[in-house]
Amino acid sequence: MPAAEVAVVEAADRIVWRVGRAPDPWAWVDRQYAGRQRWDDVGGTFRTIYAGDSLYACCVEVLAYSRPDVEQDGSELLAGIVEDPEDAREFPVPLAGSIPRDWITCRMATRARLAGRYADVRSADTISALRPHFLRLALRLGYPDFDASALKSADPRELTQQVASYIYALPDDQGSTLVDGVRFASRHGDELTMWAVFERPGDDPASRHIERIEAHLMDLGDPALQRAMALHRLTWRD
Repeated sequence: MPAAEVAVVEAADRIVWRVGRAPDPWAWVDRQYAGRQRWDDVGGTFRTIYAGDSLYACCVEVLAYSRPDVEQDGSELLAGIVEDPEDAREFPVPLAGSIPRDWITCRMATRARLAGRYADVRSADTISALRPHFLRLALRLGYPDFDASALKSADPRELTQQVASYIYALPDDQGSTLVDGVRFASRHGDELTMWAVFERPGDDPASRHIERIEAHLMDLGDPALQRAMALHRLTWRD
């Protein structure tokens, strides 16, 4: 029986969304900030841009950093602290689970058509094909196995970044590159499909696989944004 191979899906002009910074929300991140996200290159050779199948999925991802602790907003920990009134005015402590309103000022909601071929890391075939190469690393990093749960972990990111670098270099039958990125599930829900698009030589200032871009500045009243805020139990603060 042949060994499992990395499962590849065609984007086929799929509509994808992104929450990015104005004026060019699809531009590659500055290289000094590369290498920090889940499917970034561990060595910083190439950059990665992230998108989702819906604007809601993108909002869920980008707002997750501000989620309050479960059943704990920090008020109990602060209750016994006597704060200087002047300090309280000049340096107010942000409420747990709150985001400053100016967060939205320079952010754009954008949609585009995505082309290219993508490694589906949700697939059992892909996980089986990668496991011999990364099981030892997964165990060293503290995971019990190399499996779907390890590929969803937020930390340490070395595992998924090493996988991204490996997938980036895979050749196809003609000796060209096999894929242009990764299709993966959000850590916040399997129904939220996300895409990581790899930078290739000549992709400047954005990926050649992103076409027919439409973009607008985000609005506090956007239903997708409001839904994601409610999901994460977040509020705005001035």
